[in-house]
Amino acid sequence: MAKSWGKPDKEDPPPTHRPGKRKLRQWIVRLLFFCMLIGGTVYLAPRVDYYLSHESTDDAYVTGTIVPISSQVKGKVVAVFITDNQLVNAGAPLFEIESDDYAATVDQSEKAFLSLVAEKNQILALVEEGKQSLAKAQADFLSAKAHEDLAYKDIARYEDLVKTRTVPQSEYDRVQSQWQVAQASTNAARAGISKEEAGVQSLEAQLKTQQMKIAEAQAALELAKINLQRTQVKAPLTGRIANKNVDPGKYVQPGQPVLSMVNVKDVWVVANFKETQVIKMRVGQPVDIEVDAYPGFVFKGHIDSFQPGTGSVFSLLPPENATGNFVKIVQRVPVKIVLDSKSDPPYLLWPGLSVTPYVDVSDQRKK
Repeated sequence: MAKSWGKPDKEDPPPTHRPGKRKLRQWIVRLLFFCMLIGGTVYLAPRVDYYLSHESTDDAYVTGTIVPISSQVKGKVVAVFITDNQLVNAGAPLFEIESDDYAATVDQSEKAFLSLVAEKNQILALVEEGKQSLAKAQADFLSAKAHEDLAYKDIARYEDLVKTRTVPQSEYDRVQSQWQVAQASTNAARAGISKEEAGVQSLEAQLKTQQMKIAEAQAALELAKINLQRTQVKAPLTGRIANKNVDPGKYVQPGQPVLSMVNVKDVWVVANFKETQVIKMRVGQPVDIEVDAYPGFVFKGHIDSFQPGTGSVFSLLPPENATGNFVKIVQRVPVKIVLDSKSDPPYLLWPGLSVTPYVDVSDQRKK
């Protein structure tokens, strides 16, 4: 059928703008994808670089100074001055042990000490008296010696007189007997000196022995006083009470742990890195520390030191690779990380908390 002029053919589609809208949507999608790609690159690039320049491990935990407290003397607990988890200052009393027996020991030791001191004073008086007697004996000896010398001179004179018959023989015999008496007196005085010297030496030896006894008694007295003081157990540091197992009425033995004290201000991180990671680390490298208990908060720290051996070497039963079948296992090296960030009250760090450290190994100089 021939088309009629001036009228459109009904079979031809009417003109429309759909191809232009489709292209516009395509460009919008491409633009959004491009923006997302750029945004993702900007967002992920620093994180990818961070993880490439940091070594981490989830085998890490917080540790610190934990001091087990025990009694140094035995006895029944009569008073407890602390409660669970209490913050205690250094020097504050923790608990007290019955002190009657220790006070009696102090009193007995003090009496024994004073008794020995009194005996020492008596010996000192005897030594002084002996020295005076020795001085008198020495003076008697000098007097006797002088009489002996005089008698000897008289004999020498009388011998000449007897020869010339100036004096009778009886007078010479009298002078000679006086000389013999003077000799005997001198010998007796000399023996007296020896006796007094021996007495003084004996007393001085007793004095030394007594001084040793006094020193032992004084040491026993001091130990008794120390044990009396030890009946009151005091805190050795400032920290919190943990693992409390002491109550009034319980009997404690020396060295028996009854509680622990945790120094919350002295904490650090021990991270067990694989031996293949440690080669990239050195002392002083900065560390970011994420604590499982505080998600979203990052503590700052640095590597302090490396344990000189893997953890298995210091275990209770170290491996013996020379015996049996050997299976190679990647070992871990404990690394001590010191915290630079302070443990604030909202983010307290307790020993045992799990952490994830990220060590900046971009500077890989040798340790």
